[in-house]
Amino acid sequence: MAKTTGLAAFTRRNAPTVPSDEPSSQHSEAASRPQIAGRRRGQGATVALTVRISRSDWERLHQLAVSEGVSLQELAVRGLSQVFAAKGLPGIGS
Repeated sequence: MAKTTGLAAFTRRNAPTVPSDEPSSQHSEAASRPQIAGRRRGQGATVALTVRISRSDWERLHQLAVSEGVSLQELAVRGLSQVFAAKGLPGIGS
């Protein structure tokens, strides 16, 4: 198990670590996968996506979703699929 050192370790997320004497299966598993800046997100079959919009646009989208009887997720997937289709590409699934 790795141990963080120094006072700065309390304030930094990716503080340097001191390796321990015990080998860990997590280290070899993580080393076999490509990593970008130490992140582990987006490796599953479904990936979460955050979209920032104004409160007034969110209210309009929410009202549309309620009136259509679908989720905001479904509206977003439909819209993104239409963008792909407009460019002659296959749409995306939900």
